[in-house]
Amino acid sequence: MSNRTIDIYEVMQTQRAIRRWTDEPVEREIIERIIPAGCWAPSGSNSQPWGFLVVTDDGIRERLAAAIRDMFSSRFSGDMPNPDDIDDPTTRRMMRGAFNLFDNFAAAPVWIIPCLVRVQSPAPEGLLAGSSIYPSIQNMMLAARAEGLGTVLTTPQDGIMDQLREELRIPDNATPLAMIPMGHPHAHFGPVTPQPLENI
Repeated sequence: MSNRTIDIYEVMQTQRAIRRWTDEPVEREIIERIIPAGCWAPSGSNSQPWGFLVVTDDGIRERLAAAIRDMFSSRFSGDMPNPDDIDDPTTRRMMRGAFNLFDNFAAAPVWIIPCLVRVQSPAPEGLLAGSSIYPSIQNMMLAARAEGLGTVLTTPQDGIMDQLREELRIPDNATPLAMIPMGHPHAHFGPVTPQPLENI
C-alpha cells in the first residue's frame, strides 16, 4: 500500500522522525520534486541564502557515516549511559533511537545537506540571516512525507566538517547546517503525539 498523500494536514499529522529505512532506492524524479519544495520557502528579503547537496553515492555515504559513528562514539559514549539502563521510557526510547541512527546512518539511500550560501546581513550575527533555511528544510521534509519517504533532521555536520567539505567539495562560502537522511521507511508514519493544545 502506498504511503503517498497530498493532504497537507495528514502530512503534518503523520510526519514522524524516521530513523530506519529499507534498501529500496529512491527514484531521481522523486528527489527532483522534493528539492524545489525547499526553494519555495520564504526567506528574509527573499534572499534565498541556501544550497542543497544531495548525496546518493554509496562510497561517500559509507565514509561519512563511519566518521559520524566515530565522532558520536568519542564525543558521547563516555558521558552517556547505556539506553537499557535509563529508567524513563521516553528518554530510553530517544537514546536508543540516537544510537541506532548514528550506527546506521549510511542505510538511508539519500542524504540532503542544506547549506547557507553567501550569507550577507546587517545583523550582528551574520548566520542569523540564514535562519530562513529552516522553513526550507521543513518544506522538503513535508514534501518527502507526501511522497511516502521518511526523514529525520540531524546535526552531526560540525563534528565531521573537514571531511564533509573534502568529500563533497563544499566551497568556503557555503556552511552546512544539517544532514537529512531520507528513504523508504522501515517504520510506520504517524500519528504524531503533540502536547495538548491547552498546555501550549
